[in-house]
Amino acid sequence: MDKDNTELKLPPLTEYLLENIIFAMEDQVDTHYLDLLKGEVINEEQKLYPLLEDGDVDEDAEVDPALRYIDLPDWQPSDGFRTMEKFAYQVRNPIYREKLLQALQAGRGVFRRFKDTIGEQPSLEREWFAFKDDQLKREVIAWYRENDGALQLRDLGLEIEELTDDILQEDFIIGRAEDETPIEEIVRLQADLLQEMQEGSDAQRTALLLLKPRLANPEETQYFYAKTQEGELAGFLAYEVLSPSTAEILFFGNKKEFRGMGLFRFVFDHFCRHAARKHYTCLIVNLAGEALSLDALFAPLGCATVTKQIVLSTNAWNESHPSSESAYL
Repeated sequence: MDKDNTELKLPPLTEYLLENIIFAMEDQVDTHYLDLLKGEVINEEQKLYPLLEDGDVDEDAEVDPALRYIDLPDWQPSDGFRTMEKFAYQVRNPIYREKLLQALQAGRGVFRRFKDTIGEQPSLEREWFAFKDDQLKREVIAWYRENDGALQLRDLGLEIEELTDDILQEDFIIGRAEDETPIEEIVRLQADLLQEMQEGSDAQRTALLLLKPRLANPEETQYFYAKTQEGELAGFLAYEVLSPSTAEILFFGNKKEFRGMGLFRFVFDHFCRHAARKHYTCLIVNLAGEALSLDALFAPLGCATVTKQIVLSTNAWNESHPSSESAYL
């Protein structure tokens, strides 16, 4: 096998693969990886000695291991403790909420005492396992988004997408800027994001040149925002109404700590519901820089490309085409 021509990418995040990743994350004894070539979770021994089921050497072992295997999301005992603590605080029964919090403050043997306490009430135990499962799925989905972006997310099953929406619905509040969140706060975040682009890659700086003219008329700009349950601004979407039937999305972005969660899609979904109520039947979405990957999010909807901008190196053109300037000398 030609290892240089082997295409390696994350496989679709099926429910089966999701459960295998979670099982491996909780294993505190062995180290596990995701094999991008085979699309499955493997342990350290399988990575070091890749064999086929019949015992023969796997020819795919020639593929560069640094590219073929990626680490799974990190899940340490401290993460488990924080999950138990988070669960304890949201338990509605005040007696068991206090018992769980006391168990978590008892020092050594905390995991056993916590397990014994929730075991006293079968309904509480079921709530705990469901809560813990959701927390782990949060970690995996965020890790998957960070590693694969929107291209593979369109292949996720409906159950995973619904779970993601449920998680975001619990953690974030969506609103319009004129409701509660001051526009000044959104403008500050927008300025921070633009500065981040200025300090980023060449592609980001080029995208910034295209974005600035679109944001030149702030008095015409309207905003949708996402904030945490605690009131912290997490991200926003800026748009302008061009006609009674058309709106243009000018810019969008999230704070670093809230990226990789599918928050843009969540905000965009709320914006689309609002747009339909306002009878905006046409939406123009500008994608530039790293946001180009979101093209995969809209592709399945049959969207039309009405304009396109490319970035071309002048040297690339001049070096690949004979000059005709001498004909005029």
